[in-house]
Amino acid sequence: MSLFDAWIDESGSNRRADPGTYVLSAAICERRQAETIREVMRGLLVGKRHRKLHWRNEDCGRQFAITSAIASTGVEHLVVVRSHPTTTEHAERQRRLCMERLLPELVAMGVGRAIAESRGTKDDQKDHATLDNLRRKHALGGHLHLDHVGGPVEPMLWIPDACCGAVTQLRCGDSEHYTLIESKVTMLEIRA
Repeated sequence: MSLFDAWIDESGSNRRADPGTYVLSAAICERRQAETIREVMRGLLVGKRHRKLHWRNEDCGRQFAITSAIASTGVEHLVVVRSHPTTTEHAERQRRLCMERLLPELVAMGVGRAIAESRGTKDDQKDHATLDNLRRKHALGGHLHLDHVGGPVEPMLWIPDACCGAVTQLRCGDSEHYTLIESKVTMLEIRA
């Protein structure tokens, strides 16, 4: 039984500065560390109405505080970037291609369970279909269980959201937040 879990979230990049780019990030840690890290993330919420952290809703100062807190946890990040700037590629295709690259890498890293932010039943089923297809092709090299949960209920999902935001800023010329987590990031690119 694997001791590592991964939490997965995605983001489209800046359409003007980085067109046709999709970022998929996984935050990876030992299962026994997750509750402590959740408390760190919950501690970043502001007020009772603030139900979850979302990178795009935070100002630069808050983004710095969030990234600094994430860096202090020691969480590892696996990021897959799909960039196809010359054509309009559907986001669902980009997600599938990124998942096809991410999931086998997670298994190779010793992850036994991945939890992705739910996008609704129909879209969550597409992720399961991608995983099933990888299994049929014998492309996983091990066992991986995939679940989906809502972003507000799982603070660990706020980490890959922030990582996606920092990667997007890096790709658009601003490395301030990315440098805080860079030593813990493995980035893979899928070119068109």
